Amino acid sequence: MNANPEHRPTLNRRFWLHSALLTGACVAAYAGIRMIPVEPCEFLHYGDFMTADGVIEECGYEETNFFDMDALRFPIIARVTPLSDPEVGVETPMKLTIFSMQGRPVRAEDIAVSHTERVHALIVDPSLDDYQHIHPAAEGPPGHYTFMFTPRYAGEHRVYLDFILLTTNRRALVSTSFEVLGKETPAARTLSARFEEDGLVYTLGSENGPLRADEDGVIRLRVAPAEGKPVKFEPVMGSFAHLVAFQHGRHGFAHLHPRNPFLRDHDPYDPDLSFAIHLDRPGTYRVWAQVKINGRERIVPFDLEVRS
Repeated sequence: MNANPEHRPTLNRRFWLHSALLTGACVAAYAGIRMIPVEPCEFLHYGDFMTADGVIEECGYEETNFFDMDALRFPIIARVTPLSDPEVGVETPMKLTIFSMQGRPVRAEDIAVSHTERVHALIVDPSLDDYQHIHPAAEGPPGHYTFMFTPRYAGEHRVYLDFILLTTNRRALVSTSFEVLGKETPAARTLSARFEEDGLVYTLGSENGPLRADEDGVIRLRVAPAEGKPVKFEPVMGSFAHLVAFQHGRHGFAHLHPRNPFLRDHDPYDPDLSFAIHLDRPGTYRVWAQVKINGRERIVPFDLEVRS
């Protein structure tokens, strides 16, 4: 039975009003998603990095910035819970949970493999003298992960999580913390841009004059060979070196990788370990370099000055 023709204009107006409201809501939702403060993940040479299992590999080489985690907000809630009382020098089982603010678990299969791992947990103590880079593994219900951690000092440990969501192809940066009981953490050491250990000399310096706040810069890591023994670099998480920088106060971090990410382009005895960097605050930064040399993985610290 046909509707009364007199009602058709009213029905048409309602239809167009509903369509306009729905369109406006979609546009607003899209704009809101685009405003979420996440770091884009540059899928360089996308096809080359898709594995046989359909996993995106080696994503996110374009990291250059320091991220202020006190200001950055991402709609994900992460918590780290020690499964026993953490003691200095004792290996402790830890649980990590990652959920959306809507209560949905972030599963391992929701996360891209970046730098050979899904979740990167950057853990640092109050003095910045104990930094550990750990990769929690999915275990238990969806959104639950576990890892082992051996603290060197007491105090509140900050955890910065760095991972890439497959649903958005964007990098998610989340922070949380946990407490290690014990004696007060010692005062932070003062380091330099030179570090010596096991007969190897590591140096980290700017390529183009002093680093300045809120300006693009380039820093280079060098390792002098031990006497009579050449230095051979091996890949760590798909790269010949990784740098992580913290500022005193632990407001955030920078997670850096060589400007040329392709291992095949480097001589393992003399790789080009230059890093683009952009730090927006002046001051002293504690920078940890992670490398694998002559079969042994090493994490060495530097202090880097950034001028105003």
